[in-house]
Formats: sequence, structure tokens, C-alpha cells
Amino acid sequence: MSSKFDEATQRELQGFVEQETAKAQMQSTIHEFTNRCWESCIPSAKSNQLDSKETQCLQNCVGRFIDTSVFIVKRLQTSNSF
Repeated sequence: MSSKFDEATQRELQGFVEQETAKAQMQSTIHEFTNRCWESCIPSAKSNQLDSKETQCLQNCVGRFIDTSVFIVKRLQTSNSF
């Protein structure tokens, strides 16, 4: 396959594949944390609405996920700059 495309096209295709892989990994991570937060905060669906404790738990869980993700990205950027 690589012999059919010039070098610029190969680089473009490689970049596209890397972006799509990153998107898939992010979606997988979001799905995993959604499941974790849901299972942790909502052990049983008692009604069709969340109560205040469940809502707060979900907000805290998602907040920790976001904070952790930002920390990891910054840490990776710092370590890659050396």
C-alpha cells in the first residue's frame, strides 16, 4: 500500500490514522469512566430522576476524571519537552 502513495500522502494518511486512534482511545476512556462513575454513584435506579446525592457524586466523579486527565496530559507534555 505504501508504494502506491507519494511521501506527502503517506504522511497525511499516517496523521489521519493517528488522530482517529487518539479519538477512539478517548471515546473508550470516556466510556470506561462513565461506567465507573455510574456504578459508583448509582448502585440501583430507584426512579427516573437522580437525587441530589447521586447528582453530586456524578459531578465529583466526572470532575476527578477531568482533573486527572488534564494532569496526565500536562505531565506528558512536560516529559516530552525534555
